[in-house]
Amino acid sequence: MKKSRLSALLMAAGLLAGANAMAGDMRAAVVSNPCAGCHGTDGASAGEAPVIAGLSRVYLMQTMQNYKNGTRFSTIMGRIAKGYDSGQMNDMAVFYSELPWVDGKQDIDADLAAKGKDLHNSRGCNTCHGANGISPMPAAPRLAGQFADYMVVQMQYYQDPAKPKVPMAMPMQGMLAGLSEDDLKALAAFYASQK
Repeated sequence: MKKSRLSALLMAAGLLAGANAMAGDMRAAVVSNPCAGCHGTDGASAGEAPVIAGLSRVYLMQTMQNYKNGTRFSTIMGRIAKGYDSGQMNDMAVFYSELPWVDGKQDIDADLAAKGKDLHNSRGCNTCHGANGISPMPAAPRLAGQFADYMVVQMQYYQDPAKPKVPMAMPMQGMLAGLSEDDLKALAAFYASQK
């Protein structure tokens, strides 16, 4: 009799734990659902907006908080982020960070990417973004396979002294100083070409 009671308790505990995990996954999926309109199903954007699946939880959470408090410039995300509390942002960050990365589908100019690789190496970009744009640091985003056009816009944002900057972005101003739009396109082509 004691064995059957213990078995029943263990089974109930297992079911409860499974239900809680499913509820957490369901909550994250529901909270993240509006993101699909721009970032694609499961964070694998088809273009324009960045791929967010597979980015680190730390980076995603930090980015959403910065959009919400206005320290990261945006045209759309600042308004969207204001609609979420910290718990919901964390649920989304965990949800997307656990999804596999999917490279953005795009045409890449090999000559431009080669020039970008030279710039990547000479400017010290690998310090934060790794040898091939896969960051070893959780607070720095993966650039390998990201959309080139999106990266150009972001680099132009970092170059613009009038736009608000988060502390992590401050080094980017120096790293990108003096680079032309063609240089930015080359860097973006290099990162977009990496897997």
